[in-house]
Amino acid sequence: MMETLLRLAMAFGTLSILGFGGGKGIIPQMRDDAVVQFHWVTSTQFAQFYTIGKLVPGPTTIFGALIGYRAAGFVGAVVAAVALFLPSSVLMMIAGAAWRRFSASPWKDVVSVGLAPVVIGLVWSSVYSIERGTPQAPAAVVIALIVTGLTLRTKLSAPVLIALGAAGGLGFLR
Repeated sequence: MMETLLRLAMAFGTLSILGFGGGKGIIPQMRDDAVVQFHWVTSTQFAQFYTIGKLVPGPTTIFGALIGYRAAGFVGAVVAAVALFLPSSVLMMIAGAAWRRFSASPWKDVVSVGLAPVVIGLVWSSVYSIERGTPQAPAAVVIALIVTGLTLRTKLSAPVLIALGAAGGLGFLR
């Protein structure tokens, strides 16, 4: 049990520091750690936990606590959540102070523009990682395309889109 807690702390602490551009940037590595390397959850469970993370208020990556719970019960959930959010919070407070201190520097704009493609790449990488744990039936692909279209063309919230996708899944995949 202690070994699992230490692995949770190390894995999620590392993800916290590497959570560049928001939580979605760490999803591929989180999946690799939780599913492939440590076998805390299955690929399907990972996708389900991610969905739950989208439905609850707060950051999506809160589903890391579900992975911790699955790996080591309540204590595992606490360790995973603290490791996932505390290091990045401290780092962001330090970075925010530096950002304000150098607000007049021309490098601030260069850094902002330069990081945009990195963040976009990380988000698409997370989409691919989540997709690996979802059904691959033709109906599932159609539902995913419809929900993607609704995401791009409407202002529907994530929980509504997830509910629509779930309704489509219940209707066509059962």
